[in-house]
Amino acid sequence: MKKVLITGGPTWVKIDRVRIISNIFSGKTALYLAREFKNKGFCVSIFLNPSVLRKKIKGINFIYFRYYEEFKKKITEELKKKQYDLVIHSAAVSDFRPKKVFKEKVSSKNKKWILDLVPTQKIIRLIRKLSPKAIVVQFKLELNKKDLIEKAYRSLKENKTDYVIANALENLKKKYFIDKKKNVKILNTKKDLFVSLYQILRNTN
Repeated sequence: MKKVLITGGPTWVKIDRVRIISNIFSGKTALYLAREFKNKGFCVSIFLNPSVLRKKIKGINFIYFRYYEEFKKKITEELKKKQYDLVIHSAAVSDFRPKKVFKEKVSSKNKKWILDLVPTQKIIRLIRKLSPKAIVVQFKLELNKKDLIEKAYRSLKENKTDYVIANALENLKKKYFIDKKKNVKILNTKKDLFVSLYQILRNTN
């Protein structure tokens, strides 16, 4: 049975003991894909922030994370012990983290609070390194469609992934499915996305 790994939802980074930096993404696409692949008879695992989950789906292996470092540690452990045929990395991973995390709650009486942010390690590159034989699919989001295809394709090349799903914040429903040869397919629904991914996996040995 072919194995599919999907990541979804936001990662958090701590600011102080009670505050975090997060993002607006819900993980709904990841859950949809996990359900569809499970229904087709694949062995499915999903990494998910539990803040976005209402109810577990029977037959799917759920691995939970909240914080960036927790996600990085757990996905490293998972990919070292198990090889997947398809990895779909749709989690909205934090690109930056505070250089300093305050151990206690910072007082709200402070008039100003300047955060010094530094880049996080790219999880997609870690996934590619640990899954040399898998089909690896990444997601790329930009604010608008201008240069979206070029930026997404450049990201695919830099990360050495097999496919990239690109979309713009101005129209999140419309996606562009791009391969290594820069062929582009327009996807208008989640079903279109699943069918494209399913066909790729079904056609591999």
